[in-house]
Amino acid sequence: MSDLSHLPTFRPVQNWVRIQLKGRAAKRKAAALSVTNLGAEQMPFEPIRLYRVLQFRIDTADTAARRAKWAGGRLFNLLSGQSTQFIPLYGTHVRQVLSAAGQNVPDGIVPAKRYELRLDYAKRAYTALMADLDQAK
Repeated sequence: MSDLSHLPTFRPVQNWVRIQLKGRAAKRKAAALSVTNLGAEQMPFEPIRLYRVLQFRIDTADTAARRAKWAGGRLFNLLSGQSTQFIPLYGTHVRQVLSAAGQNVPDGIVPAKRYELRLDYAKRAYTALMADLDQAK
């Protein structure tokens, strides 16, 4: 993995390509989504669930990195919003991952807001969670 130290630890989600709905349609969509997702993004994961989410997100980022080696793959990553250096998580889960990685959790992380966490921190937390789960067995 390349050195990611020049990148921020986490950042708000970057939306490069997105179709925006205007007017009433956007309000109805937002209302429907907020009702179905009511509070789910603010609930912390159990350690095994966090481990599985990180496993999936890290694999997705690694797949995006392999795709990025050719022009069609970079275009696919751009259109799908997949990053080779960051994984998307809600604020609550960013806090959990940083804690699991042994990092200080900064103030100002909004639980319901989406962030992108740097991949190396996610891998550190994944390794720490794997060790904790193996000890619990």
